[in-house]
Amino acid sequence: MSFNVAGLSAYIENADFPIIAAIQVSSDTAALATKQLGIKGSSKMHYLTSDVVFQDGANCTRSASGTTTLTDRTITVGDVAIYENLCAKDLIGKYAQIYMAQGAAGDKVLPAEVDAAFMQQKMEGIKKQLEVSDWQGDTLSGTNNLSYYDGWLKQIDAGSPVDGNTGGVTVATGVTAANIIAVLQGMFLSIPQNIRGREDLSIFMPREYYDLYVVALINANLFHFIGEDGVSKLHGTNVSVRPTDGLLGLDRMILTWNGNLVIGMDGDEEQDNLEVRLDPVTEKNIFFDCNFKRGTQVFYTEECVEFTLVP
Repeated sequence: MSFNVAGLSAYIENADFPIIAAIQVSSDTAALATKQLGIKGSSKMHYLTSDVVFQDGANCTRSASGTTTLTDRTITVGDVAIYENLCAKDLIGKYAQIYMAQGAAGDKVLPAEVDAAFMQQKMEGIKKQLEVSDWQGDTLSGTNNLSYYDGWLKQIDAGSPVDGNTGGVTVATGVTAANIIAVLQGMFLSIPQNIRGREDLSIFMPREYYDLYVVALINANLFHFIGEDGVSKLHGTNVSVRPTDGLLGLDRMILTWNGNLVIGMDGDEEQDNLEVRLDPVTEKNIFFDCNFKRGTQVFYTEECVEFTLVP
């Protein structure tokens, strides 16, 4: 008698990887945004606004006033995949071979030390790329990683944002440590009245702008307004100033309430998954497979203050 293992795939050790859904919501801005789950293609986001009209209550007559408006906005997710083939035999003859398991099956599994470093790099890379795509994504982009869904900037530009460049700062002048405080104060004063009192207002800005703001605070002897966690308050206000890697390389800033930014995902375990497995056909390559759906939308573009340099 003996074991018949012909129907089993070759064994490969897997680390306890975080599920892709956790990665999708872990980037800096995504952690603040509203999440819409269960979207496999396009879906309507429904929301409601209702005004309040006071009337004279000193008599018995009743005259209905006020309007409750139901509106919707479409959010479309892109179907994204990340595939990579790894051949453990490539490690032979390199320093990493000392980590390989002994025996014939040693090249069918990544050494634990290499596996851990690979997965950490991969997860961090996915998180950073999602942050950039969420802001700069455009299905018409010529840049591959930005072309799978439209980002918040495209959604805001297509809507009715408030112009936050109240000083008319030009490309030639640019944003500097000398004018950054005035620029941000102009955006602050442009906040629509209906959201001015919110406690979750943020200015999302490129990290280089945030560094200029820190220098401006130091020069103004306002050290106590500099946050230790990379997030500060616009001095004297309730508005957070957030360095945002998704705006890297852009001379743009967005002020809005955090939940006004929306991320759409599927969240279905059959559709969103991350897997490391041995090639079932050749049993030579180790496959890294990552699949998920993602898209963005903005509830109210008119509640966004947008800063762009004047050409």
